[in-house]
Amino acid sequence: MITTLALCLFTILNRAAAPLGQSDQTAIAAKTGPASGDPYAPLRLYDGEWDVTPAGSDKAAEIVHLENRCAKAGDFFVCNQIVKGKNMALIVFLPTHPLESGGYAYRNQALRPDSDGPSSWGSLEITGDHWVYLSEATDQGKKVYFRTTNTFSGSDKIHFEVQHSDDGSKWTTQMSGDEVRVK
Repeated sequence: MITTLALCLFTILNRAAAPLGQSDQTAIAAKTGPASGDPYAPLRLYDGEWDVTPAGSDKAAEIVHLENRCAKAGDFFVCNQIVKGKNMALIVFLPTHPLESGGYAYRNQALRPDSDGPSSWGSLEITGDHWVYLSEATDQGKKVYFRTTNTFSGSDKIHFEVQHSDDGSKWTTQMSGDEVRVK
């Protein structure tokens, strides 16, 4: 589950995305499309500081500050994720192959500073402005599935949805919200 929540809210708190303008679509395509030939380019979009606002509450949502310090390390891409000033995880990405849709597939894993054992590798597919993380875990002896979807609106706003499934086909949204880059 940890890799599912990584890069969208890691362990924070217990959007219909705005339509992309043509210039935003062009900017994202230039950074993430197959023509760039660089599978690390879309991952670089997440580097920086973000304010995260969870959706779905009647009361005003608490804004959570999230910082991703990202870099390429050999064949890996890593993001040290800091939430509310606390180091939460080192997220490791490994590009695996181009997708027929023009995007790229990755394996990803979260390593936590509390020395918990590493989680299993999850998967991430990035196509243009659409990122989908998938992972699975065992909960009381039963396999459960997690899916996190990030949709970029330009390079400074992300709408996310975190979902859970008992069978891998019917999904229930557990959390959603928006991330906005801090200038």
